[in-house]
Amino acid sequence: MTLLEIIIVLGIIGTIAAGVVILAQRAYDSKAISDLVNNTNVVRTAMKEAYGPTGIYPALDNAHTLSLTDENISTTPVAEQPPIGKLYLLGKVSTTEAKNNISGNFFSIGGANLGTDAAALNRAYVVQVNGLTQKQCRNVLNQVGNQWDFVEVINPLAAGSYEAGPVDMTAGATGYTAGTTGTNPTPATMTATGIYRSLATTGGNNTITPDAVIGAC
Repeated sequence: MTLLEIIIVLGIIGTIAAGVVILAQRAYDSKAISDLVNNTNVVRTAMKEAYGPTGIYPALDNAHTLSLTDENISTTPVAEQPPIGKLYLLGKVSTTEAKNNISGNFFSIGGANLGTDAAALNRAYVVQVNGLTQKQCRNVLNQVGNQWDFVEVINPLAAGSYEAGPVDMTAGATGYTAGTTGTNPTPATMTATGIYRSLATTGGNNTITPDAVIGAC
């Protein structure tokens, strides 16, 4: 085998190896997103089962949520248990299901308001998902954004941090512009951050589309 042939063979091997790395990375990201979406669905169901009958959800508790670990979630005093910890103690979720597998943090979940009146406080709930890359964020929005009544993207919201409440789910959309129809139709657009869907009486029930998601996150 000549030197030239050796170089060609190594080049082909290198290209194949790089292809395997890329495919493996994409497969990993796909699995991670699938697990994340599954966990949010489990938590969503658990919150409804545990607190839905009362009609009032426990308030967000970011500080205690971020202090939870697999080791202390069972021993943390009830007074210091955030909502996700209480769901675990109620047997509604496992530690794996209670966590964002991408950031490694337990989900910060808790009550959201359905308006500004006192009677509207904590009548709904939110699940915060932190630590996503731009593409991961867009992937989640595209897959399940339309399944939630309220969708907001905040940047930055890195692993180890959550947005302080309260959240008003009747707030108007701030990051979504509807598309137009007619002779020259235009697609809906979404800005990098903002409220894309909400329970606002006007302009809140928006449809998240793949074309719009390209501008999000």
